[in-house]
Amino acid sequence: MEYFNYPLDNALSRKIAEKIMEQILKAELKPGDKIVESVYAEMFNTSRSPVREAIYLLATEGLIERIPRKGAFIKGYTLSEIQDLLDVRNNLELLAAKRIFEPHKKKKLLDEMKSILKKMEKSTNQFEYTHLNYAFHLTLIKFSESKVLEGVYSKICFPLLRIQGIHFSINETIDKSKGEHRKIYELLKENEMDELISLLRKHTEDVIFNVRRNLL
Repeated sequence: MEYFNYPLDNALSRKIAEKIMEQILKAELKPGDKIVESVYAEMFNTSRSPVREAIYLLATEGLIERIPRKGAFIKGYTLSEIQDLLDVRNNLELLAAKRIFEPHKKKKLLDEMKSILKKMEKSTNQFEYTHLNYAFHLTLIKFSESKVLEGVYSKICFPLLRIQGIHFSINETIDKSKGEHRKIYELLKENEMDELISLLRKHTEDVIFNVRRNLL
């Protein structure tokens, strides 16, 4: 999967960055792990320069911390930071939902969400489901046709993928999530905004609980 939809000077740097991103989402790389440049240089049969470019890109996306004279490390998130990220996502989605009031636009949104829901229902793979979950929520933002909302959402997309990856690594959460997303779809369809707010808040609490259980 391509994670970076904007141009890089070096296509190889993009591939290396996407490989590291995939390893982060699959929990093959965990918070605090050091990125060893020589490992990726050998893996991609290249010099260390493209690896350093990839590390720089991932650092700008908030996934890697670069510590002078020590190297680059996978960034961890405090529970407070995770809470803030999820609260920002919830508020962005509610703002987006309130903008989608034209019947034809809302129908297109619901059709696209339903299509993603069908894929989510069939998915049993944590890595795949994490991306489908992200696609479901991103659809709502895109249909708002607000460049501001899309811009803010894009700034938190990678940390969100990381957090959701941890959340969905716990077996029972995927089945529960499927039910929650069916409910989100129905609440949007019926324009039940108060219930939608409550459901999103409950979802945030569940994610925080599971991340705490997994990391602490």
